[in-house]
Amino acid sequence: MTSIGPRPTVSVVVPCYKYGQYVQQTVTSILRNERVDIDVLVIDDCSPDDSWEVVQALPRFDTRVRVVRNERNQGLIATANDGLDQAEGDYVVLLSADDALAPGWLDRGVDLLERTPHATFVKGPVRVFEGPHLPTLRKQRDLRSVVWPGRDWIAKSCDQGVTDVRSPEVIVRTSAQRQAGGYNPKVPYSSDMEMWLRLASLGDVIEVTGPVSAFYRFHPSNMSRGKDLLGVGELDSNDDAFDEWYAGAGSRVEGADELLKRAHRALAVMAVARAPRAFLEDPPMFQRLCEFALEKDLLWAAPQVAKLRQRLTSPLAVRARDRLTPLTEAVVQTRRKVPHLRARVGAYTAWVNDRLGTADHDATGTKARHMNGEGR
Repeated sequence: MTSIGPRPTVSVVVPCYKYGQYVQQTVTSILRNERVDIDVLVIDDCSPDDSWEVVQALPRFDTRVRVVRNERNQGLIATANDGLDQAEGDYVVLLSADDALAPGWLDRGVDLLERTPHATFVKGPVRVFEGPHLPTLRKQRDLRSVVWPGRDWIAKSCDQGVTDVRSPEVIVRTSAQRQAGGYNPKVPYSSDMEMWLRLASLGDVIEVTGPVSAFYRFHPSNMSRGKDLLGVGELDSNDDAFDEWYAGAGSRVEGADELLKRAHRALAVMAVARAPRAFLEDPPMFQRLCEFALEKDLLWAAPQVAKLRQRLTSPLAVRARDRLTPLTEAVVQTRRKVPHLRARVGAYTAWVNDRLGTADHDATGTKARHMNGEGR
């Protein structure tokens, strides 16, 4: 660390529900840091399987680990908030029991936060994977970081229609977490996104490129799943997050009204972009996407939707769609049978990058940008 004195402390909260097969791997990954003092709290949310037996055994291997069990199932948000309330470290991490941290990420991330007192959180590159084993990290890029003023980071997120954060890669300053409050149960499917916006309303954001910071495990039973995020569902969840951020923290951010309009415009653009495929695969979803775009930004969306409807609902287009229906249905069914295909492609790409020594890719599969100097 850059200062002499007591070592920074990090509290890591690990909610666990039916993830007994992964939780020991998760806790082990947390403890692979040398320059910070760590305490881990694992909360079993009344799992109906043998997860609690596995969780109970964890403190035997390391006294820095504490475990508790909810008397009844409370759900992820309530369990996470209970854990955050008990965090005593200078910094806090919320880590799902099926994800993991990369070696040394707490050391690196906390060092950046120590040197940037106005930053509320730091985030780094994430490796998406599937299966029981963590990816092997080989040659990686040098660490680089950029400090974004909070408003600028929010503006970037509004223009994207989403925050580019998975969750396990985030380290939060505990004082900022206390000021921001807990996760919002009003937005159960985008509570993490709303939290990042809320924290950015309180201070700067550090984005890191270079070494992988965390591993996000992709599988059908992820705790955050449970709502159909195809088509308009994901856009609805993102919209809820932006609206809740605006209602709760918008007053802290200059020009929040305009930022919210930019978020609505971005979501409308995303809906229009998805509409042609929906026309082929799910005609009712096509109509919902068009209606969503019109609701979010009528001025921009009206001519776009009119062109889409004119082009795609013509007799010729409908006949072509009907003729393609058997093929389209086969494609849809194949996609539903292999929901992990994208993660497998990402895992293979990461494997190739490791072998070739090329740059790591971020969680969306796009190359992370090198950003130097002051935030924009």
